Amino acid sequence: MNLLQDAFGRRFPYIRLSITDVCNFKCDYCLPDGYKIDKSDNRTFITAEEIKKLAKALSQLGVSKIRLTGGEPTIRKDFFEIVNILKENSGIKKTVITTNGYKLENLAEKLVESKLDGINISIDSLNKDTFKKITGHDRLEEILRGIKKLQSLGFNNIKINAVLLKNINSSEKDFEQWAGFIKENDLDFRYIELMQTGDNHEYYRKFHISSKVFSEYLIKK
Repeated sequence: MNLLQDAFGRRFPYIRLSITDVCNFKCDYCLPDGYKIDKSDNRTFITAEEIKKLAKALSQLGVSKIRLTGGEPTIRKDFFEIVNILKENSGIKKTVITTNGYKLENLAEKLVESKLDGINISIDSLNKDTFKKITGHDRLEEILRGIKKLQSLGFNNIKINAVLLKNINSSEKDFEQWAGFIKENDLDFRYIELMQTGDNHEYYRKFHISSKVFSEYLIKK
């Protein structure tokens, strides 16, 4: 079998697949002004049928895991159809998603029924006001209820991601909040360092901080 690999011989058993660039949040580090429709762009998102063909081809190249991302993947009306395709007809062994948790409480039962293998949820702060400031949405409490509902339904492969931002969610108080939350809810958690891109130089200079501050906190504990 020919395996998917690059010019350096690195193999790729795990692929991230963006199925939309639409997002309903306005995170400062990603879409501070929200998603804007470009009417001059006549391209369309990858279709469910195209995903089916792509997933089968990738599985034949040794890919065993696909992570559905966006934008916000659950926005797509055919999201669960796509999950079903990957779970039932593709040869892919594990299907996981990354989501902002929007309407997670309402979607919990369908997510469990879809037999997803894992869910990563982006929560940048456990402080309600900070969460709203970063995302533009006052939805922290309902996202946390969604996590509880998933767990009550027996879904336990849940990971929380938070983008580490200097002077916003990088204090020891923030770390203590996460430590208590992780212990109480038995979840995996990780801080992600802010990435520098071609259009965020000023934001990066202002808010980037090394993840060492968190690792040093853990070492002290």
